[in-house]
Amino acid sequence: MDRLTLISLSLLAAACGVGVLALPLLRDWRQRRLSARTIDAALARQQRTTEVAQAAKAPSAAAPGAPGVPGTPGARPATNPAATAATSGVATALGAQLGARVGERFDAHWLESRLGRAVVTPEDQQLLEQCGWYGVQARVVFGVLRLGLPTALSVLAMLWHLGASAFMVMAWGFGTFAVAYLAPKWFLRRRAAARLRMVDDELPVLIDMLRLLQGVGLSIDQSLQVIVAEFGSMLRVLGPELARANQQFASGRSREQTLLRIGRLFDSEDLKSLITLLTQVDKHGGAVQEPLRQFGLRMQEARKSRMKDEIGRLTVKMTAVMVVSLLPVLLILTAGPGFLGVIRMLANMGGTR
Repeated sequence: MDRLTLISLSLLAAACGVGVLALPLLRDWRQRRLSARTIDAALARQQRTTEVAQAAKAPSAAAPGAPGVPGTPGARPATNPAATAATSGVATALGAQLGARVGERFDAHWLESRLGRAVVTPEDQQLLEQCGWYGVQARVVFGVLRLGLPTALSVLAMLWHLGASAFMVMAWGFGTFAVAYLAPKWFLRRRAAARLRMVDDELPVLIDMLRLLQGVGLSIDQSLQVIVAEFGSMLRVLGPELARANQQFASGRSREQTLLRIGRLFDSEDLKSLITLLTQVDKHGGAVQEPLRQFGLRMQEARKSRMKDEIGRLTVKMTAVMVVSLLPVLLILTAGPGFLGVIRMLANMGGTR
């Protein structure tokens, strides 16, 4: 092994170590980029909605006495573009609504069948809701994906190993089908666990917002409405859930039912405690600013303890990374020239003999 090979190996090991160390930074940059894209998309949709509303409110009446105006002598009958567009829009909306109802009935019938209950279990439905996917359509897509993907992959695997024995072909097909059948549920569990960790991170921010809004004199309902409308983008998990709770409250459900749904959805003791506090204040009244302050302090202390534990575990993990990536580089750089000199000396001694 010459000097160039040793230097190449040392640089490769150093690059692997730098890549492992830079992985959290890349993940943070990706999350910021996704947040920026979400904000830009929301602003663009709001601007398009405003432009459409302004165009609909713009007057489209023609001047009196102009040709084609009804009631004017010598006027010729003409079609109204606005009425035609409105009629076509109503027809399109009715067709879309009818198609949606037929599709919903078919999807509901498929989910209630024996195959649908076997593929999409209540546990899968709870995982879908924890991931933020509600409704019949989400369950249908999950069920179709869980049936179609394993079948297609198992057929491809069997065709790929068609030249082997029948036992190997069946083994590959069965193994591929089993792994592909379990893969969507594994993905749901990982996403649900990640969203639960995000809930733990967002909960102190929500408590501080509630405390500040309660301090300026807003009620619980007004505070939740302001948090969803103004600060919903900051809460990537709790924001959509609170928006859904506000919609259910506006449709006639009580505030206690809408908040308890969030507590049952996410298995977080701190979130359940906060929801219990809010429901008690909403039912019986009273000052909530001081309990929220104490609850926020307790949450901060618990978060500091979790961060200390995570830092301790990260230190142990980084020790293994340093041993794997940096220690070989140091050995190559420090002991490499000595080994090369010994090898060269032994080679010269062998040549003299």
